[in-house]
Amino acid sequence: MSGHSVHIKLDGRTYSGTFKVDRNFMTVTTPYGKKTVQVDKLQHAALAQRLLEELVRQEKARKGSLL
Repeated sequence: MSGHSVHIKLDGRTYSGTFKVDRNFMTVTTPYGKKTVQVDKLQHAALAQRLLEELVRQEKARKGSLL
């Protein structure tokens, strides 16, 4: 994965991914998914952490998840 590294701590575990900003779109990528949102003047790192948390929570809710 290329881009900027992003990390969060959730339920006592650390999760990581990368984020890339291209024009007005930010994409956060993890081994179990990616999310793209339109951005303007938001802090990119804070938004990337929020998207990473959403991806982790979605994966944890998925039946059979190993997280």
